[in-house]
Amino acid sequence: MTYNEFKEKLFSIAKEKGFEAQIDLSESSEFSLRYANDDIDQYTDASKFSVSIKILKDGKIGRVYTEQLENPEKLFEEALKNWELKDSEDEEFFYDGSGKYIEMDLYNGSFEKTSVSEKIEFVKKLYNSAKCDDRIVMVPYAMYNNFKVSKKISNTLGLDVSTTADGGYSYAMAVSKDESTHSGLWMEVGTKFSDLDPEKIGKTACQNALSLLGAKSVKSGKYRVIIKNTAFEDMLSLLISMISAENVQKNMSPLKGKQNQKIASTILNIKDVPYYKNSISNRPFDDEGVPTKETPIIENGILKSFLYDLKTAKKDNTESTGNSLGGSIRPINLLVESGEYDFESLLKKLDDGIVIIGVDGMHSGANPISGNFSLGARGFRIINGEISHPIEQITISGNFLQLLEKVEAVGNDLKIFYGIITPSILISELDIAGE
Repeated sequence: MTYNEFKEKLFSIAKEKGFEAQIDLSESSEFSLRYANDDIDQYTDASKFSVSIKILKDGKIGRVYTEQLENPEKLFEEALKNWELKDSEDEEFFYDGSGKYIEMDLYNGSFEKTSVSEKIEFVKKLYNSAKCDDRIVMVPYAMYNNFKVSKKISNTLGLDVSTTADGGYSYAMAVSKDESTHSGLWMEVGTKFSDLDPEKIGKTACQNALSLLGAKSVKSGKYRVIIKNTAFEDMLSLLISMISAENVQKNMSPLKGKQNQKIASTILNIKDVPYYKNSISNRPFDDEGVPTKETPIIENGILKSFLYDLKTAKKDNTESTGNSLGGSIRPINLLVESGEYDFESLLKKLDDGIVIIGVDGMHSGANPISGNFSLGARGFRIINGEISHPIEQITISGNFLQLLEKVEAVGNDLKIFYGIITPSILISELDIAGE
C-alpha cells in the first residue's frame, strides 16, 4: 500500500466516524563507528521506519504506532480504543498547516556517498591523531556518526509537510598522565563529510589533555571567571529546561511570572533560531507540523518569551513557537549571540581569575527548578591576562540565573554543538571551592 493510498483510506474512515486524523511518517538511518584499543569496538548501520497515527475528537487524541503502511481499518480501531481510554484535562490539537514555512535545504548526501572503508579510515586517523604525544597514555574512544532523517506529517485539517535532513559528528577523548590522569575531549559537527577533519579533532583532544598536565587546585574563594564555550554549552541545559512553557505551567521553572522582566546582564542576548549555517539540528517544522521561527528568549537581559507547543500555547492564549521536539519542548538552535571579544581579548579583560573549560555532574549537581548548581570543573588559572597553570579538583557553585546577571563580557568564539551555539562568557564573580 502506498503512503497516499494509506492516507486517503485512513482519513476517509476517520471522517466517517466524526474524527480528525493525522499521520506522522519517519524514516531514519544511522551509521556509527567507535574505535578503541586499536580496533573498531562498535559498528552500527541501522535504519528505522515508523508511523504514528493519531485521531482527534473533543480535544482528546488517541494514537497508535506501526512499522507498516497496511490495514488502516485495524489501526483506526486501535487508535479509537486508546482515545476512549484517554483521560486528560488538557485539550489537545492538530495543526492546520497555515503559516509560512521557511525553505531549507537540509540534505547534502555526501555522508551516504562516502564509502564504509573511507569512514573506517577516518576513525582510525581520528584515533591515532588523539595519540599525538608520548604523554598520552590512553585514547578511550574515537567516535564517528552520521545520520539521515526524513519526516512527513499530514492530517485532515490540511497539514501536509515533509523534509529530509542529514548530518554527522565526530569526537575523541585522550588521557594524559603525571601524578594523576587528565582527560581532553573535542567534538565537531558537520553538514557534509568534508566538514569533519579527523586529524584536527583528534589533535585538539590530545592537546586539551596535555594542557592539564601539572594541574592543581586553587584556594577556595570568589573569582572572576571565563566560562569557555565548551563548558557553557553544558550549563545551558539548565536554561533549556527553564524556558519550556510546560515546565513554567507546572511550576517547575524559576522563570515563572518573570516574562518582560530583567533576568540577565543587559549585554546578554539569547534566542532560538530554526536555521543556523552548518548546524545539524535545523528544522522547517516541529513534530506537530508547526512552522519553526526565530524566537527571542533573552533580549538585552529581558526575558521575552518561553518556548511553546500547541497544548501549552492554548493554555497561555498564545501561539506555538514550533518547539515540540521528541516528545518535549526544547529549542532547535539555542543561540547565545556573539559579543565583541575574541578569546585572547577576554583573557586580557579577565586579567586575574580562572577559565573554566569543562564541567562535570550536570545531571546530579544542577537543579533546573531552582537554578542552583554545584559542579566539578577544570580549567586554567589566569594571572595578568595570561595562563599561569592548569586547574583541576575544584567545584563551581551558585545559581544559574544569578550567573546570567553577572555576565560582564561575551566572546565572539561561537561554537556549534548539537542544538546549541554559544561563545565563551566572562562572569564578574563565581564561588569556587578548592583547597
